[in-house]
Parts: sequence; C-alpha cells; structure tokens
Amino acid sequence: MLTLQKIRNISAYMQNRKQFFDGSSYMRSLIALFFLASGAPSMAQELFLQSRNPVSNRLAVFEDDARVAYLYLTRPGTPQPERDAIAYMRIQPISRAEWEAAKKSRGTPMLLKDLASPAAVIEKPVEREFSFKWSPDGNSVAILRNGAPLAFASMAEKFGYSKAVSKTSPLANAWDQARYDALFPK
Repeated sequence: MLTLQKIRNISAYMQNRKQFFDGSSYMRSLIALFFLASGAPSMAQELFLQSRNPVSNRLAVFEDDARVAYLYLTRPGTPQPERDAIAYMRIQPISRAEWEAAKKSRGTPMLLKDLASPAAVIEKPVEREFSFKWSPDGNSVAILRNGAPLAFASMAEKFGYSKAVSKTSPLANAWDQARYDALFPK
C-alpha cells in the first residue's frame, strides 16, 4: 500500500534527483510514481543514493536506472558531477551497433560487450545492499555492495575505476586494488 508519507518521500526523491540529472530521468521518475500510486504492475526498481562529505563538501551520487548504474562525484558544494564511473549493468552488455544507437538517443552510456568483465552484470540489486566509502580527504568515493567495492571515483584520476570493466575506457578504468587500498585505507 502506498501511503501519503511514501508519496511524499518519492516526491522529495524526484525533486532531489531533478537537481542532478536531465529531464528524461525526471520524467521516468514521474512515470514510476504514477505506476506506484495507481497500483499498476511495477517496473524494475530504480535506485538512487547520495552522501555528502563534510570535509570536501562534495556529494556522492549513485544512480541505477534499472538498466545501468553509475557512481558520480560532484564539485564541492554543488550538484554538478565532476567524476564518474560505471558500477554495473542489470542487462547484458550491448553490441557496438546497439551502443551507436544508444549514443544517438543521448541515453545513459551502456557497457560494451568487449569492455565488460565477468562482474559487469548485477541483475537484481537491492538498495539496502549499497553504501558509500569516502577517502579521508573527501575527494574520492567508492560504492560498496554488501561491504565490497564495485567502483570508485577520485579527483586525482580522469576516469573512475570499476570492477565491471575489463579494460580502460571512457566509462572507467579497469579495477586497481592497489589504487583502491591507497585511497581508502582500512
């Protein structure tokens, strides 16, 4: 049952999300709210989490649009993403032809088959499985699933790092455990 409080929470989530992402994501959220409120069959659940670092005043934003998930690191004090990394896909990575078509539609960048690692697909993620881990200076952030890192973004690197990719691309660098350990000491 969708209560008034849940509707308010979803509305606040969508308003917050509107500040970070383009209108098409906002429109998808409005449609999702309609389906939830009407009791219609639900679509795959999108995930959205954020965290503000008190040291750097940067935001970490994790968005899973039910197809692909990204981690974003913003400029200090703003919602403007400055670094990002793909975290995973819920669907199988796409072919180059599919990628070209998606690029023309200006959708969220997807992972190509030839760049995907065996860890690229997570079919049924649940929000409570995810958390953020900040570097001590607040200029790097990782997204963790059940305590294990999936991806991280750092101001010290042009591209983030991800376990979803097998080789460096504009979506992310291939995972580097030594780099992760240096940025996020235990």
